[in-house]
Amino acid sequence: MRLININIGAAVAVAVDAVVIVLAVASLLPIISANDSSNRELSDPSTIKLSESTILSAANLHIDQSKIMDVTYEQVKDVPNHPEVYLIDVRNPEELTATGSIPSSLNVPLPELEAALKSESEEFEKKYGRAKPANDANIIFTCRSGRRAQEAAEIAKTAGFTNLSVYRGSWLEWAEKEGLPQ
Repeated sequence: MRLININIGAAVAVAVDAVVIVLAVASLLPIISANDSSNRELSDPSTIKLSESTILSAANLHIDQSKIMDVTYEQVKDVPNHPEVYLIDVRNPEELTATGSIPSSLNVPLPELEAALKSESEEFEKKYGRAKPANDANIIFTCRSGRRAQEAAEIAKTAGFTNLSVYRGSWLEWAEKEGLPQ
């Protein structure tokens, strides 16, 4: 399973960028066609018809593949069914001892995260008990309230990881929905 997230704000921004590009090209047509008197209709940008497929094709050229997405409680609850997904809890070990952890999560405390992500594969697996994620692996970060999870995703993005998500509700939401101590 690959978790799919849609960021509507980003999609709108991409569509607006595509329209601006198309209109910029359209505004150049009078200059391009100035020497071609046989095709006067091209010199009038208002005659240009923009199709939805043209706009979407242009928009797809500008998608940021490393955007940090959000995941829901339901998606996190389904992680045990998808061993290819990494659920990384960046809380400190004493926090996990006090509260417990989300099933299938891997504890990599935030102060260790950057070094862990940059470490050799063998070293990562020895220390954390799981193979080091590939740069395009599906990684979800969690913590207590979501703040450190966002910071962790930013660290991972800087380290070259591209398929990143944050469970904004993190432990507080998980515990509430599962009837566990917070």
